Amino acid sequence: MDVICVDSDKKSLQNTLSICRDHPAVTDAEGFTDANSSIERLKRKHADIALLSAEMANGSGIDLAVELKNKYPSLTIVFLSKNKGRAFEAYAARPQNYLLKPLDRKSLDREINYYLLSRSDREIQHIEARTFGVFTLMVDGSAVRFKRGKAKELLALLVDRRGNAISRREAFMEMWEDREYDAKGQNYFNVIFDSMRKTLKENGISEMIEIKYGMMRVRPETFDCDLYRYLKGDSEAMASFRGEYLYGYSWAEWNWGY
Repeated sequence: MDVICVDSDKKSLQNTLSICRDHPAVTDAEGFTDANSSIERLKRKHADIALLSAEMANGSGIDLAVELKNKYPSLTIVFLSKNKGRAFEAYAARPQNYLLKPLDRKSLDREINYYLLSRSDREIQHIEARTFGVFTLMVDGSAVRFKRGKAKELLALLVDRRGNAISRREAFMEMWEDREYDAKGQNYFNVIFDSMRKTLKENGISEMIEIKYGMMRVRPETFDCDLYRYLKGDSEAMASFRGEYLYGYSWAEWNWGY
């Protein structure tokens, strides 16, 4: 396993590198104190995991992560930071995890085991909904981009309902607790609903959603979902839950198995 570490704090970088190089699964670990050097390194040689400091003296590690993820979608990102409060901002880069400094051997071992588990021989599904952490919809292994954040949230809400149908009014009240479902609210929801359906259609996965008698629902049989597998007792799904469920959505509550 190839690992790169990026941190402008040299002392912290040396600590991270030392722990990585001592791990039996790590075959190569290189450290960099600036973003450009790490980018040049990845042009020359692939890496499996990037351990990035969220705070850099010469820029944001989060911005670097977004750039790397766009160029190398398969690269696994793990953030290291002294500030837990930046975790929500960091999720824009779709990291595997967000750890507090200094890195310790137990934390690294956990991250590597999780990485290996997520790269197991389980076949990539045509459509996959990931609810653990930030909600992500995947098609043939690539993340779907939604033009509207609320359109993505609406789909997440339907996935959370596990095939149970809900009305537009119910969905609206879940997503906008402080607004009235009046004419203005209905018109805005229609825009969000149409945006969600358009995104699914553009990605060739309209079959995910069923609209009938004014009610909407997902069709669970058409896609893979970590939550659904967790509820069936799937060991991989249970091991992949890291304590975050549909991160960032106020209506989402983790009640499964607790």
